[in-house]
Amino acid sequence: MGAPDTTGQLSDTLKLKKDSLQKLVPYLDDVEADSKNKLLVLYMLAIILATFMSEDLACIGAGLMAAQGLIDFWPAAIAATAGIYIGDFTLYFAGRLMGNGIFNIPPFKWMVKKENVYSAEAWFEKKGPVILVLSRFIPGSRFPVYLSAGILKTGFWTFLLYFGLTALLWTPTFVWLSVFAGNELLLFYEAYEEYAVWAALVVFIFILVLLKYLVPLMKKKFGV
Repeated sequence: MGAPDTTGQLSDTLKLKKDSLQKLVPYLDDVEADSKNKLLVLYMLAIILATFMSEDLACIGAGLMAAQGLIDFWPAAIAATAGIYIGDFTLYFAGRLMGNGIFNIPPFKWMVKKENVYSAEAWFEKKGPVILVLSRFIPGSRFPVYLSAGILKTGFWTFLLYFGLTALLWTPTFVWLSVFAGNELLLFYEAYEEYAVWAALVVFIFILVLLKYLVPLMKKKFGV
């Protein structure tokens, strides 16, 4: 007797395996898509949290991640913008919560007269938008400027318009630039970070001088 013909059985087995794999493909695609979505959320959360430590470095990092294909450009830009909005509006509302009553507390009450604060509120309402826009382009200046905007009762809609619009335009642009020149920007900001604290201190001192001397002087001489 000859050997049994197993060709038909082998063919059936291969067909069965092929059918099983074809049924498995959609499931594997779903698993892959789900994993990508979860990873995207994690990357976006990381970018948002990074903005609380350094907005500029977070934008550069988002651009570098996009350049390496870890995340698409728009999710990276949206995450950076969202983090900046959350952090900077928190500063503004913290200032509103403290109010100008902070100038009744030492050492601030020794530095600034109460009447000068009222003058500064009116002055900042008129001139503050320019400062809000400029601070977006000066790293280290945003913390004292946005906090002061809240303390000096800058209108919410004024703050939203000038800060919000500037951040909305600047942040995606900065992330986009970082996609192509992130390493160069990173080197620049790493060098700058050494002076960021001093820059913030200079801005803080400028605001105190503004409240104590410049605003009263300008109001007296020019009525502004």
